[in-house]
Amino acid sequence: MKAEISEIFYSIQGEGILAGVRQLFIRFRGCNLDCYYCDTTYNENCIDYTSGKEVKNPVERDYIQKIIDNSERIHSVTFTGGEPMLYDDFISSLNKTKKFYLESNMTLPERAKQFKFFDFIAGDLKLRNVTSKNYNELYERTIKCFKILRNTRRRLTFCKIVLPQKFDIHEVSELAKGIEDYVHSFVLQPVFGVWTENILKLQEMMLEFKDTRIIPQIHKYLGVR
Repeated sequence: MKAEISEIFYSIQGEGILAGVRQLFIRFRGCNLDCYYCDTTYNENCIDYTSGKEVKNPVERDYIQKIIDNSERIHSVTFTGGEPMLYDDFISSLNKTKKFYLESNMTLPERAKQFKFFDFIAGDLKLRNVTSKNYNELYERTIKCFKILRNTRRRLTFCKIVLPQKFDIHEVSELAKGIEDYVHSFVLQPVFGVWTENILKLQEMMLEFKDTRIIPQIHKYLGVR
């Protein structure tokens, strides 16, 4: 079992309601979307910052498992990307010796069931015109993903909404209502370096039906990976 992985490193979680906790990050290569604000780049080979090694892709499952098992003083292991759900078979084959945290665009419901054993789900709700994909279909797939990986007593699921400079607060609020029953809370995250208008008005509106927090990408402000 192998997977295309760009990098492995320790850092703090910089987004969402668990911002600040120390985690092991495993960043997978590739994504099924093409969001215009995406700033993710991929290494040809896997850069393992935990050991200072460069590992040829694809990376063996046992190599990743060993890093997870040997990681100390971490809150959890974050599987990020790109889009980790593209590697559902690889990830579901790993032994969960630490708590598992998924960062996903939540548009691949046919693969989502493989992640039911995760402890934390940080799922995106994409806004219209963010990607070239058919939005109505994308939104329906997002709802299905959140329903499958919904918040439970054993799993914390929250939704992150990345906000550009301008957006329709009523449209965003209505989109969020489609998944409100499946999440613990919403996080409004401005695109880094962009002043986002009406974000406080949107928060006030969404607080009528769900806990909603404004949290920027704090790792970027701190200048850490």
